[in-house]
Amino acid sequence: MRYLTWIITLPIALAAVLFAVSNRGEVTLSLWPLPFTVEAPVYLATLIALLVGFLAGGVITWMSQGRHRRRARAQSDRAYTLERELKEAQARAAAAEKRIAELTRPVAGQPRVPALPSSEAA
Repeated sequence: MRYLTWIITLPIALAAVLFAVSNRGEVTLSLWPLPFTVEAPVYLATLIALLVGFLAGGVITWMSQGRHRRRARAQSDRAYTLERELKEAQARAAAAEKRIAELTRPVAGQPRVPALPSSEAA
């Protein structure tokens, strides 16, 4: 995975450097209703626009996936609750089996209690 990151990152970084070296001319940036203007190299204006677009896309994607994250969180909480209830039920079942085993164990010196008659004998 680390190599894949480098394989993708290095060509993009090289293209950005070559773009910056090739486009060093000045451009005047202004926003129409405001009286402010900024002189900047073409590459800087372009790279800033790409960065703003990338961040805007990331924010939009993150916000649109909110319901999926919320649902996953709820399902995780439900799974945790069900696992806890299962462990409690298993502990209760084990305790009940232990009590049954203790109650059905013959006591020394007492006659053995006969089993209950089955429905077939009746």
